[in-house]
Amino acid sequence: MNPAPSAARPAPSLEQIGKLLDALPTLPLVALRLQELMNARRSSVQQVAELLSIDPSLSAKLLRLVNSAYFGIPGGVTDIARAVPFVGFNTIYQLVLTVSVLETLNIPGVGSFDPRHLWLHSLAVGATARVIGEEIGYADPGSLFTAGLLHDMGKIAQAKLIPEGLIAVQAVMARDGVTATVAETEVGLLGHDRIGTELARRWRLPAALVVPIECHHTIRRPEVRDRLPSNHRTATEVVAVADLIARDIVAGVDRTIGPAPEDVAAQALLDTLGVSAAARAQLYSKAAAQLERSRPFLQVLDAK
Repeated sequence: MNPAPSAARPAPSLEQIGKLLDALPTLPLVALRLQELMNARRSSVQQVAELLSIDPSLSAKLLRLVNSAYFGIPGGVTDIARAVPFVGFNTIYQLVLTVSVLETLNIPGVGSFDPRHLWLHSLAVGATARVIGEEIGYADPGSLFTAGLLHDMGKIAQAKLIPEGLIAVQAVMARDGVTATVAETEVGLLGHDRIGTELARRWRLPAALVVPIECHHTIRRPEVRDRLPSNHRTATEVVAVADLIARDIVAGVDRTIGPAPEDVAAQALLDTLGVSAAARAQLYSKAAAQLERSRPFLQVLDAK
């Protein structure tokens, strides 16, 4: 069996992928307007609450998340205006982006591809990235969670736009025991990191999310590391090592990530980030516990 796309139907080029991406639904207007509000010098809790009230379904899902064990707000809150002082403007914005992307890219399975398995892996990456961020004193660990959760959204876009290509990639991975990146190259499919990056830019996601999506597989290359600002470099390194560690936390769930990597790759990134040996010993258990607290994010996919 030849899993590669046939000669009669070559893999789409970047230009063709761009046209396919144009056909995807855009993020809700509320998400884009909230980004503008967040970039304004002055914004109030009331302004944020009024904006979110335009979309009652989104507001309900946000309340479900902020009242979950992930945040642990004492007594819970009944409206977004009360939630903002507890979690902050940035967190509300990250939640809006997360819910919006999850809903926009929510699709049924394709062949042996199960999107919920990919989201579970991505959730584990986000949970692990947050734990590492807290360990190294990163200014906004919540943004690392969001970056980890969305780092592989290009795979969902592949499944939505070019399902035959994703099926071919999975066939090569199963046959040869290689990673998705290697299989994508073998079948001539544009990489999920490039597709995810293009989509993130079209959706005007902030650079703090776009850069980890684009570079989480290449950050160990000096030419990539050296061109990134320090904050984006650190965030991408955190997501990259979280991606490796998460494969052990939820081993065998996501068939699109390939075989478990050698431990040396994770250790090298942890060295770069300055994570101590003592902290590493507890990293897996802390990340697994954080994953359990984060599971309400997957419930967003089931909410109507």
